Amino acid sequence: MQPIINEWQLGDRLGKALQHQQRADFALWLAFLSPAVEEMAEFQTPVNQAAQPKHDLYQQLAVSRRRPFAYQTTDEQALLQQSQAAQQGLAQLKLYSYLQEQPWVWQEDKRKLEPQVIANLDLHCRRRLAGDKIIPSVSDETALYEILEQLSAIQV
Repeated sequence: MQPIINEWQLGDRLGKALQHQQRADFALWLAFLSPAVEEMAEFQTPVNQAAQPKHDLYQQLAVSRRRPFAYQTTDEQALLQQSQAAQQGLAQLKLYSYLQEQPWVWQEDKRKLEPQVIANLDLHCRRRLAGDKIIPSVSDETALYEILEQLSAIQV
């Protein structure tokens, strides 16, 4: 089953529920829609294939990149230097810890979530966490012209 992203996937159910004052049905159909605004049909624009120039601001500003949060093999040397700084005094230890960032976690896993948290996510969040992409529908502009011709024939 493909998740419901856009209003057009619901057909006229949303409008009928609103017209017949069926609040429960209207709330149900609204709950089915994705909360991610960038997935709505209005924001599905063609991608510009023009080559964008690459600017590396880190290199231009001579700024070093931020270290990852996980423990690395180079941290062993830093821990030895930190233990030497601790022997020289608390002020030296604080100065060294400000200059050399320490790892926060042993392993960095951006997708690590507890199963209880994943179980409480809605279907759209689980789909995005799994990395599934929604295939945008292809619109046919000529179909609109045919509809306009039919409407103009009815009015005449």
